[in-house]
Amino acid sequence: MKVGLHANMSDSDTHKIAAELHIPFRTIAKSLSGEYGGLMEHLWIDFELIRSHAERRAPFSFRFQKRVSGKDRLTGIDHPDQYNVGHYSVRPDFDLLLRVPLAEVAGYALQLIHESTAVLLTKAKKLGGFDAELFRSRFVSCCLAEGYRIQEARSL
Repeated sequence: MKVGLHANMSDSDTHKIAAELHIPFRTIAKSLSGEYGGLMEHLWIDFELIRSHAERRAPFSFRFQKRVSGKDRLTGIDHPDQYNVGHYSVRPDFDLLLRVPLAEVAGYALQLIHESTAVLLTKAKKLGGFDAELFRSRFVSCCLAEGYRIQEARSL
């Protein structure tokens, strides 16, 4: 499975944050890509950085698509179609995000993304036996290897 962590839409308040997230997201996504069983060939997680979008709609919940067209109506550039894609977005607390020192913003974002991957636990069976526990464990390991400590949620 190929993993994509994205923060590719930002505004004037968050453009420096998007730039700060680019390298850690790319590095961790590459390390995290691998075999987890099940049907999913791609997992795309978008980290939202535009407050005005957040004010108009809810974050995109997890969805699984058999085929995602590579045709781009906006630019006219065609890319290959992608198959068996899981996709959702993660929304930060924008007031907190803008107060976090730039050097710590990647750790904050990765913590939120890890928390969001709990949705994969509930979808594992529908995804043909996707090993969400393994994915979440590797997520923590990949983050730690890059210097980001992820706090595991405590069970009650």
